[in-house]
Amino acid sequence: MNRPLHALTAAELTEICRTHFGIDAEVGEFLPGEIAINVRLHAAGRDYVLKAEYPTRTMGPGHIDWITRVQETAARAGLPVAGQVPARTDAAAEAGVAATGVAEAGLTRSGEEHRPFVASVDVPAGTQPALMRIQEYLPGRVAAGAHLPEDYPAQVGRTAAEVVNALAGMTGEPGPMVHPWSFETTGANVLFACQRIASLEAAGQVAAELSGQLSGDLALARAAAQRFEADIVPQLDGLERQVVHQDLNDFNLLVADGQISGIIDFGDARTAPRVAELAIAAAYTMLGTDRPLTALRQVVAAYQTAAAGTPAELTDTELGLIEHAAFTRLCLNACIWTSRTLTARPDDPRAAYGRERMKRTWPVLREVLR
Repeated sequence: MNRPLHALTAAELTEICRTHFGIDAEVGEFLPGEIAINVRLHAAGRDYVLKAEYPTRTMGPGHIDWITRVQETAARAGLPVAGQVPARTDAAAEAGVAATGVAEAGLTRSGEEHRPFVASVDVPAGTQPALMRIQEYLPGRVAAGAHLPEDYPAQVGRTAAEVVNALAGMTGEPGPMVHPWSFETTGANVLFACQRIASLEAAGQVAAELSGQLSGDLALARAAAQRFEADIVPQLDGLERQVVHQDLNDFNLLVADGQISGIIDFGDARTAPRVAELAIAAAYTMLGTDRPLTALRQVVAAYQTAAAGTPAELTDTELGLIEHAAFTRLCLNACIWTSRTLTARPDDPRAAYGRERMKRTWPVLREVLR
């Protein structure tokens, strides 16, 4: 059985940083994360984040290495993306030196074709190596919890266009990367989540005070998903495909001084229809505002202006899919987190996180889908 990575001690984490990345780091607090653990570090006057996770059937070493290269490509393009600390090579480890110094941690901008950023680490008392990487800590607050400027939707639109352009020439992933958040399966995954929630309700795992409202919400989600399957899925094969971040949500965009200051979490990056980047970014911009449709349309307008004449420029067909694709993405967000919240232990941090996501998402869906 794998040892929970949250159980790693500060001393163990310090040794991992020294052995596998060649840095002497002070270990700080654990930061939020859905799958990987994230630990704040301080070394040589700078702040970093250690990300660690166990490989899975769908996310092995090759895929995680590829994700670091996607992040590297975005950073080289000048986007506000964290630089990464190269992992020590075997030769460097034997010599007792780092593959590169801490002062060069931002080497994602160096122009080198590829450096290994992922280290396979034998976890003390564990049964399987964990995959770990260290990257710069970006300042700012996640947009979901920040006071946002009036032009935030326009900033999101421009950022989405910049990401699409930055990744337009990127080589695709080493193998199929399908997960619950994949753009092409949005409708099918909403329908699956709705069925799972209905099963939980039938089993008495849904509180009576939630049941009535939830039944109506699920009906809206099913209708949106069925429309996605009927109207959008048949058009996907004809759309331009490329590598996209695929998760520019309000927890993956940082803001500081009224500007988007960081793009984080490239874990969902994959080859997908190009329009996915804008549709997903626009979806989450509808949250936390009294005018969700206005916000969505501001995102699209700013994207179009920024993308004009570039590889990110969308066709009329792609533009025609965005609004309903965005609505269905929010349905997926609401349904997955509803399901996870209903099955999580009360003390599981995901339960509180899921309740917050549900509280912000279902009211928007009621407004735009009714």
